[in-house]
Amino acid sequence: MSLREHKIWVIGAGFLGATLAEACREEGAHVLTIDPAAVANLRGSAADEELLRHALQRLVPDIVFCCTATHGGSEEDYRQAYLEPVLNLDHLLQGTRIVFCSSTSVYAGRGGETVTEESPARAESERARILLKAEQVVLGGGGVVARLAPLYGDDRCELVRRFMKGLPNLPGEDSRVLNYLHVEDAADALMLLGTQPWLQDGIYNVSGESFTRQEIYQQLEQIFGLDTPPESAEPSARGASDMRVDCTRLRELGWEPICSVAELAHMWKNC
Repeated sequence: MSLREHKIWVIGAGFLGATLAEACREEGAHVLTIDPAAVANLRGSAADEELLRHALQRLVPDIVFCCTATHGGSEEDYRQAYLEPVLNLDHLLQGTRIVFCSSTSVYAGRGGETVTEESPARAESERARILLKAEQVVLGGGGVVARLAPLYGDDRCELVRRFMKGLPNLPGEDSRVLNYLHVEDAADALMLLGTQPWLQDGIYNVSGESFTRQEIYQQLEQIFGLDTPPESAEPSARGASDMRVDCTRLRELGWEPICSVAELAHMWKNC
């Protein structure tokens, strides 16, 4: 994998986008970041086609990474963050490699079952339908969809933070399967997908590790010498997933995650 001299747009310069942009620059790529709120080279929304035309005057990309996020949000927020940007990209940049960051939450998996890229997706809400429609726009243009597990980083992991503070733990049964992905492993996966000359199909699962709720809390108890809080947080729509995400397709391209939640917990304990 080499990004040297590649011209790259990173749309969405938040937690993932900023990490990805820095990694691309370290590889020798020319990078333009676009974001309406975060620190970026170009401030504004990729839902605005005129903004993207202005971006083309600054840098014509051969790879575009869409790393937008809503952190919840309304249906309109989803359209502005996911669907409108890829519609604009499909119109302006035909033939350019587009890598779109989606979510493993689109899968209908329940009861700890393993999901692959061929597993059925669910469109139980308008927001889910918008996200899946954005995926189809990207795939229809020959792009790549990366379905990412929940992200964490060296200074950001809600699971470990809540445990350390004795706050209510994650909802669900002890057998509930959780999937986590370090932001740096996510960036490595996206760079790999952006530079592959040929890809099988267009959807790739990206998850660093899977474990049951019981397994991770037992590890945290051993690391910190603390008991798991007896209370559980209220379940939410985003927190109800219970499936094991299979990443065989991505691993066959040579990607391997190098980070783990347990290693992060050890690091936080020793800080």
